[in-house]
Parts: sequence; C-alpha cells; structure tokens
Amino acid sequence: MLKYKKNNVVYFLLKKASGLADLILRDKKRLMLVGLVAILFFYFLKELKEIFFILALTSLGALSLAPPRYFKYAHYVGFELCLMATVLTSLAYGPVIGALAGFISIFTGFVLSSYFKPTYFISVLAMPLMGLIVPIFRELPLFYLGVLMTLIYDAIVLPLYVCIGSSRTVSAAVFFITHILLNAWVFSALAPFIYNLMV
Repeated sequence: MLKYKKNNVVYFLLKKASGLADLILRDKKRLMLVGLVAILFFYFLKELKEIFFILALTSLGALSLAPPRYFKYAHYVGFELCLMATVLTSLAYGPVIGALAGFISIFTGFVLSSYFKPTYFISVLAMPLMGLIVPIFRELPLFYLGVLMTLIYDAIVLPLYVCIGSSRTVSAAVFFITHILLNAWVFSALAPFIYNLMV
C-alpha cells in the first residue's frame, strides 16, 4: 500500500480549495457574489446548450445537402436532414427559431451542393414554413410529426417544381418515395435520441 504524502498534487489542490472556501464563507458579500456567479453560470449554461444544438443541427442539415457536389445524381434521392433540424428546433425552442434553422440550413446546403438553381427558392421558402406550423401538431409522437411534416413539405414543393418544369414527374416521384422512407427512418431512429438531449 502506497504511503500518503502531504506534498502530492491532490493534497495541494485540496488545501487550496479548503483555504478558498474558508475565505468565501467568512465574508457574506463574497459569498453572495459567488452565489450570484453560480446562478448566472447555470442560467447561461442552458442558453449555451440551446445555441450549441441550433448550430449543430443547422450545420448537419446543410452538410446533408452537399452530396450532389460529388455525386451527379444524388439530388434525385430524398435524403436531407434540414427537415429534422427544423422540426426539432421548432419543438424545443419555438417556431421562430425552427423557421430560422430551416431557412439557414437549406439555403446553406444548396450553396454547398453547387447545385443551386433559382427555382430552389421554393424549397428555401417552404422549409421555414414547416418550422412555423410544427407547434400546431406538437401533440403527435415525434415519428408521426416528422412523417407528416415530410408529406406537407413534399406536397408543397414537388407539384410546384413539376409545374414550372424544374423537375420531371418521374424524378419527383422518386424523390417523394425516398424522402418519405428516409425521413421515416430519421424520425424513428435519429431524431428521438437528439431531441432527448435537447430538452
């Protein structure tokens, strides 16, 4: 068994901490100041957590749209995480934050993809709308809410793309089917885990 030495690092740190505690406890003003700092720290810790998840989800959504930059036909597949970012931030932090997260993630994602077309402003405007209407359906389980938002989003953007000639009917159908299937997986496997960390 090792002999305990008073000159080790742990002993030194404990001694310093004990001296600091005595110094604080002897002075009421100093004690109140430390208490106030602790309260502010824990208050802003919550704010920092919110900022972290908003930035992380927005970035994740934007990066999920990058594959068309490297794979020619990737834009035909309905994989994106912008809708998840929009729904989760709207549920956790309110519809305005959700709308902003949706707008920033999808706009930045299209820029990163190098596949931005003027007609894509349909999606750029529709995604924030999803963030604004999420609270209407907030009583639904997350899986059903995510699938419903996917259906509403696709029901808005895909017919418009087909009508203005930006997408063919077959391409829109492929995107719709893969978008529903992939988002069903996202909102059953990934989104609940992230949401539980957020709230």
